[in-house]
Amino acid sequence: MNFFLPKQVVRAIDALEAAGYAAYAVGGCVRDQVLGIMPHDYDVCTAASPEEMQRVFENQRTIETGLKHGTLTVLMGGMPLEITTFRQDGDYLDGRHPETVRFTRRVEDDLSRRDFTINAMAYSPTRGLCDPFGGREDCAAGIIRCVGVAEKRLEEDALRILRALRFSARLGFPIEEHTARAIHEGKAGLLRISTERISSELNGLLLGGHAGEVLAEYPDVLGTVLPLRLLTGHEVDWPCSLRRIDYAAPDLAIRWAALLLDAGLETAGVLRALKMPVKLTENVSHLVRECRALDRDVPMQEMLMRLGPDQLRQCLLLRQADRVVRQPDQKETIEADTREKLREAEMLIQGNACCTLGQLAVNGRDMAALGLKGKAIGQTLNALLLAVVRSEIPNEKEALMKRAASMQA
Repeated sequence: MNFFLPKQVVRAIDALEAAGYAAYAVGGCVRDQVLGIMPHDYDVCTAASPEEMQRVFENQRTIETGLKHGTLTVLMGGMPLEITTFRQDGDYLDGRHPETVRFTRRVEDDLSRRDFTINAMAYSPTRGLCDPFGGREDCAAGIIRCVGVAEKRLEEDALRILRALRFSARLGFPIEEHTARAIHEGKAGLLRISTERISSELNGLLLGGHAGEVLAEYPDVLGTVLPLRLLTGHEVDWPCSLRRIDYAAPDLAIRWAALLLDAGLETAGVLRALKMPVKLTENVSHLVRECRALDRDVPMQEMLMRLGPDQLRQCLLLRQADRVVRQPDQKETIEADTREKLREAEMLIQGNACCTLGQLAVNGRDMAALGLKGKAIGQTLNALLLAVVRSEIPNEKEALMKRAASMQA
């Protein structure tokens, strides 16, 4: 198998090897190339200690913030490259981090501490592929398998449970039976993981092409990490929600909205409990609230006013996923209807149809001239915009001023 490594990575490995220290590209960049995927970043591991790495790269610009953990970032030809000393972990007493880390000279020791076999491979241009746990075979077979004893690996760090599901969702690989059993049995360990780390993994999981399919196999894991107590009183059809994810476009806001569509107004509470970014929470909540409006034949121009171009597109794609799940035999007709609505929206945008306050023929100064103050100015302008969008009055200053004056009478 031919591996491609950027010249900066090759230079770093060559510099370490020339100084007498074994060095390899490691982890995700090796896995992706075995799978025929172009990596988006590269990591290097080496037998050199942190101090030895500093000497090897003394003429390069370096960042030493991770040095106590054995990682030196080298700016090699403008590319930031993390290089880490081979290491072995001590006991994991908090279910997340090793109590101690010991540096070692053997790459096999370093690979033995990694989560899954497909991530426990290293490659050197001179030494070839180091694959002591069968990662290449599992890539070929399409399997997610823990390195070593699955129960021990997941007990060390319960976040690996969600990482396994994320890789399965992204790659479409099933999880090997012993690893799967350990996931089901060890899911309570996720309760010790920080909300932020869980949320990050959930986001990555939901963007996978097989997210709904994977979550349908592990509903107990989903129930462990989602704050379902906030949905008391809601009839959430989880099988339908999970199928909806796989029909939905791979957009994070759309995927979350697809999962939580039945939760209605409680969606925001769920996402806030997960400490999701405010912007994402507001976006998803808006999509959930407005998706059903599309079924009430609200004019497209009004939907553009309410949502804006980007959220309207998301809302149409969410509605498409919801309809397809409920009427799978109508999939082609539903998709054609979505395409038509997207074209209609684009024509309105290109035609500069009035959908925003900035496009109105009047502004705040005009309202102030009528004697309006404070909130009344914004409320009146919004009412005028809605009247224009609904074709009740033309977007002309005289007509708008007359309507505004009549509203104050």
